[in-house]
Amino acid sequence: MSGSLKDISRCLPPPLRARCRTVSCQKPEESRIGHVQWCLCGSCVPMPTEKESVCCKELNLFLLLSMVLVPITRSYKTHPSFNAVCINPDVLWAARVSLHDRFSAGLPNRGQITNRSNRYAGYRQFTWWMHGWLGRRVRRVIPSCAVNKIRQVYPEPSGLYTGFQPVDMDHTEVDEAWTDFYDM
Repeated sequence: MSGSLKDISRCLPPPLRARCRTVSCQKPEESRIGHVQWCLCGSCVPMPTEKESVCCKELNLFLLLSMVLVPITRSYKTHPSFNAVCINPDVLWAARVSLHDRFSAGLPNRGQITNRSNRYAGYRQFTWWMHGWLGRRVRRVIPSCAVNKIRQVYPEPSGLYTGFQPVDMDHTEVDEAWTDFYDM
């Protein structure tokens, strides 16, 4: 974790400051694959890689949101805005269209939207919601609980998911958001 949480935590009351130190100083276990002992929110699921095995409570911004602004929130998937921002199909469509408009590609029929496309839009919305605009080709790992909730709502029939991918310099966000329609 970055040192910024330590700086921000100085503004918090002592009990919250102690919680920030506890969460931010935890070292990853030898292996996080195949179990969720690393989970602090109670909603994570086992992920296929170490990099994807991250709990929402390990992220600086959510830690502050959950402890200061919405103390009853245990994980992202129970945050009041999560469904509105990352799950709602109308919001995902609007987000997809805004991305699409920036790149001036042809807009497909809304009825053709696949779960794969909705998952991608949900992941993207989550990243914007938590981190703001990061810039081109900058990615963040999404916590296990959030990934799992999006996958539950927009499942892949085969049950096989791609998972976190590092930046591909020859691939754009539009390619991923509309990939299902280019092949039609």
